[in-house]
Amino acid sequence: MRQTERNSHEQVHLLTNFCQLKKPKLNSKTLSTYMKLELPKRLYAEGLEPQVKKINNCCCMELIRDLKKAMSAEYNDVKIDHVFKHIMAIADNKLGFSGKLVDSFLCKQLITSKMHEKWFVFARTPLQFSLQEYHAVTGLKVSRESSSDVVTWKNDGGFWSNLLRTGDKITLKSIRKAHLKEVHKWTRIDRIRLIYLCVIMGVVMGRGEKVNISDMYIKLVMDLDKLRKFHWVFTRMTSC
Repeated sequence: MRQTERNSHEQVHLLTNFCQLKKPKLNSKTLSTYMKLELPKRLYAEGLEPQVKKINNCCCMELIRDLKKAMSAEYNDVKIDHVFKHIMAIADNKLGFSGKLVDSFLCKQLITSKMHEKWFVFARTPLQFSLQEYHAVTGLKVSRESSSDVVTWKNDGGFWSNLLRTGDKITLKSIRKAHLKEVHKWTRIDRIRLIYLCVIMGVVMGRGEKVNISDMYIKLVMDLDKLRKFHWVFTRMTSC
């Protein structure tokens, strides 16, 4: 490792200790040392951040509320499931966030080698967003478990089985525009699967409404036990 890289890693380690409840007893000398530390390079140099006029918000909270209106009984079943109950609470309480604020943080990202950590700078202070923070906000499973059998599924003759069998595609937009009008003809379990899929694609993964829903996620909701064991945090963080 080159000397500059080694110094950068040492600085990040010191900053981590400083920001994460691992603070040493601070005296004037220690505090002075921290204040002199240089942060890693930023993704964009200060003052050269892109000026965004429009932000594409792929989080589909409105769709989740539409599902509640169309399938209240099934919605309540998913709501009390421990897997996504924190996500459902965000939708129920109509919590939101500023897209411009999030964009501002992303533009102030620091370049580090950590795979499952994102570092940002705010008021010249480093801020960390890692698996721990993601779990605290979403309640999603952090531990990594094997998902090699996700590809297997049983054909029950329902809507989702037929979709997988024929290879047809479906999007959040087509669900909102067309399928929500037909769900009363579906089986109860297929309606529950629909709600899980919309939460996964529209909130957890944050995909646009025109993006085809992956067969992997459809197969995953075919077996709710596999769904509950799936390592959502690793999947989401590595897709950032």
